[in-house]
Amino acid sequence: MARISTYAIDNNVTSQDKWIGTDSNGSITKNFTPQGVADWINSVNAVGIAGQINFRFQSDLTGGRSSGTISFDAGGGNNTAFSAVTTIKASKYNSGDVLIIDFLTILNSKYILLCQVDDANKFGIYRVTGIVQDIEEPNFYDIGLDLVTSNGGLIQDEYYAVAAWPEGVNDKHYAHNQSSASTTWSITHNLNKFPSVTVVLSTGQKGYGDVTYTDENNLTISFTGAESGKAYMN
Repeated sequence: MARISTYAIDNNVTSQDKWIGTDSNGSITKNFTPQGVADWINSVNAVGIAGQINFRFQSDLTGGRSSGTISFDAGGGNNTAFSAVTTIKASKYNSGDVLIIDFLTILNSKYILLCQVDDANKFGIYRVTGIVQDIEEPNFYDIGLDLVTSNGGLIQDEYYAVAAWPEGVNDKHYAHNQSSASTTWSITHNLNKFPSVTVVLSTGQKGYGDVTYTDENNLTISFTGAESGKAYMN
């Protein structure tokens, strides 16, 4: 083998490039790739990123639910869209088998990002509605999720990061169009909260009315005279 200094330097590193190293299992010389190293880092959470927890998505529960995974209660769910996820079961250990439950539980009632670690364009942003320990499987916690926005879905055995998301960023909003003039606007916004309300009348002026919250998903706006326009809820 020639001296290392005689080989050209490759400044265009790709995922399938190779270098020679020694496998610790049997001290066998093998080829290694950048992609292989990246996959190992993702699988064991070897590089710590503040505020991020990595899990493997497990869909096959034939051998039992594995530590370091997220999954659905009954298993399955390969290619489930992030927009369809309302509850996920998470291990109290991350993919590197490190206990993370203290951090996980403080995310209750907060916003989180759930995304594929090697493809950030596949993600879901949610508000956490509850984190409850599974009585039958105490090493796992059921996390309730209220969707804010998403793209893509969950793929079996891929690794996903859970990270705190700035509260209120990309929060849900709703615009109500009141085309016919009325003294009372009845609005179903389905935002699952008591939103702030701004009214813009059809004249282009800001409108002023009394807002009454029926519940977290419905409200009415009452005016002294019949008005039309739009109401914006955030």
